[in-house]
Amino acid sequence: MNLKNVWKKYEVREPLNYSDVKELIKEHGCPMVFEAGSTIIEKGDFPNAIYFIIKGLAVGQRSFEDGNEYNYFRVDKTNGNIGLLEILSRKEMYVASIRCISEVHLVRVDSAIIYELLMNNLTLLRKSSFLLATDLYQSSKKEGINYYYQGIDRLRLFFIDYFNQKSFETKQNQYQVETTYADIASQIGMSTRTVGRAIQKLKVNNEINVIKKKIYFDNQQVERMQEEIKK
Repeated sequence: MNLKNVWKKYEVREPLNYSDVKELIKEHGCPMVFEAGSTIIEKGDFPNAIYFIIKGLAVGQRSFEDGNEYNYFRVDKTNGNIGLLEILSRKEMYVASIRCISEVHLVRVDSAIIYELLMNNLTLLRKSSFLLATDLYQSSKKEGINYYYQGIDRLRLFFIDYFNQKSFETKQNQYQVETTYADIASQIGMSTRTVGRAIQKLKVNNEINVIKKKIYFDNQQVERMQEEIKK
């Protein structure tokens, strides 16, 4: 038996997102809007609800006893099914707080309704497993990158990964990084000051554009970053 043939037999082209369940839950969904900087869920709370992001960007955040905070994943409309991990693993607490980077539009649905729906719909369950497995794979890959790469190359890889996610969602001539220097720093394990210095070096090397502290890059600049990492 050939694994690639079996993969093709059960192929899932896209992970679970709101469009897959929209019609099935339209009587149960509650549209909500969260302002930038506000918190959607708090770590440790019981997962009473699933939140499907329709528009905007948020980050998963952990807080430590010394007061430091660590942002370790991003969620948007392509992967923003907040709470799905907890209900499928049958855990009674959200594993992280979710904070809005931009204004976020979402739909809230009771967790029990979503769980019942997934357990009785094999297609949706397969899409859910694909989403969670992909997130785990990317997380493991990122941990390896932070171990093997240092300094400015970590930042390059962050931008390349950001580009890959955004270009999959929509094709543009230029992409803006919609996150702060502090958020970037916490995701790649560097200080904000070090990230700022590295950004200036990338700007001088024409790998990115910086306008009023907003970071932009195009396809050619991404290719340049990829070539620099190979050196």
